[in-house]
Amino acid sequence: MTNRLPDWSAPYCELPEDIFYKKVSPSPLINPCWVDINHALANEVNGPIDSTDQKILRAFSGSESLPEWSPVAQVYSGHQFGQWAGQLGDGRGLYLGVSGGYEWHLKGSGRTPYSRSGDGRSVLRSAIREYLGSEYIHALGIPTTRALALVTSDTPVQRETLERGATLMRLAKSHLRIGHLEHFYHRNDHEHLRGMIEFAINQLDPDLIDLPDRVEQAFQRYIERSAQLMGHWMAVGFVHGVMNTDNTALSGETLDYGPYGFLTSYRDDYVINHTDHTGRYAYGQQPRVMHWNMSCLAETLTPFVRVDRLRASLDRFPDLYQTAYRTQMANRLALESDNDKLPGIIQAVTNICETPGVYYPEIFNYLLREDWMGLSQGLRGLDAYEQLLSQWSPEVSKDLVPDARAVSPSWMLSHWLLDRVIRAAEGDDFTAVKSLRESLERGISEECQSAKDLGGSPPADDSAYHLSCSS
Repeated sequence: MTNRLPDWSAPYCELPEDIFYKKVSPSPLINPCWVDINHALANEVNGPIDSTDQKILRAFSGSESLPEWSPVAQVYSGHQFGQWAGQLGDGRGLYLGVSGGYEWHLKGSGRTPYSRSGDGRSVLRSAIREYLGSEYIHALGIPTTRALALVTSDTPVQRETLERGATLMRLAKSHLRIGHLEHFYHRNDHEHLRGMIEFAINQLDPDLIDLPDRVEQAFQRYIERSAQLMGHWMAVGFVHGVMNTDNTALSGETLDYGPYGFLTSYRDDYVINHTDHTGRYAYGQQPRVMHWNMSCLAETLTPFVRVDRLRASLDRFPDLYQTAYRTQMANRLALESDNDKLPGIIQAVTNICETPGVYYPEIFNYLLREDWMGLSQGLRGLDAYEQLLSQWSPEVSKDLVPDARAVSPSWMLSHWLLDRVIRAAEGDDFTAVKSLRESLERGISEECQSAKDLGGSPPADDSAYHLSCSS
């Protein structure tokens, strides 16, 4: 990547300023340095990033924008924990424009008009979690934002303790959220709501542009994409932690990696966000919450689509989700999705993974690779596991096994692994961040020595592990 970026545009900035966004200059970090650059992604979007180029480092750390960039903070609103929160917006990130088929977003770049009481910063701890988490989810084959580069600094940032400021260059097909539409709907501003809807269709579903019922058809696609995303999340045991409507993307991408995590033992009631006192965003509640979020989206479209038509589309969500979940579980178990034994096998898998010391993300490799050995050391000695094998083995489609193995993680992005990576990075040792990211480039099923070294000794009891939203 040179100082000038090819194929650069900023279509969002063609919308009216002060209504849809505010122009903002990033705030520089003190003594920035690279933590890691996702070179494979850089090559995919518009060429290699020269880590020795100080101008590029300054740009990625908020000191000096590149000439093509158009930094703006987008305004949106949203429901948080089921309650209307009013106006929100990009409080610590800036839309820069579009290149290589992705929107570029600089996260942690300082205060914006929408920061409210926040400082607009990201800290190294949370930036590493998003950097590795989004690439891990991508390697699992799940739609997600991507992480292009990570920078740390000597900038002090106060959270529960004093931490190091960081910036993350995040890429997405679109950063549009349900909250973008809610913002104008709840202000009764139908003119600009219409403009936002048309922009979303043009960006995400351009084949619908000339259709008279394009808003209704676009909503059907939002439903379908969101149901597919839930099928993916639930199959791999991903817990988002804070599924507010301002964190729900119209594109069906996983967005905003705050207090996220993965199941270890299988628990529908697992809540990772320690501020979620009611369990609204527990693992098992995620499909229901997404359905509710889609109802909030449907409400914003009522000025343009008949309510009965929106309700009919909304009512499709549960079946679409169940089909998506069944398909994803079938893919990961190397079974045909229409196999009538599949529901019983899925139930047996989840039952076994309720056993302490048996880790849900590993169950697929234990089934698919006879010689595989992970952290679930006692699994093969369980009578229930032998019963599962007797159910599963006769149903396996051998031609599906290679694809199932390719999406079965050989290592878990566990909370204890991430904690150890973060502690090392806070001491200026970034080698694990790089090695884990490089392993994901090779594929989620490939062995990774760094993951073995850092994640191979889980704590005695991790069942009550929780995270905050602080970042």
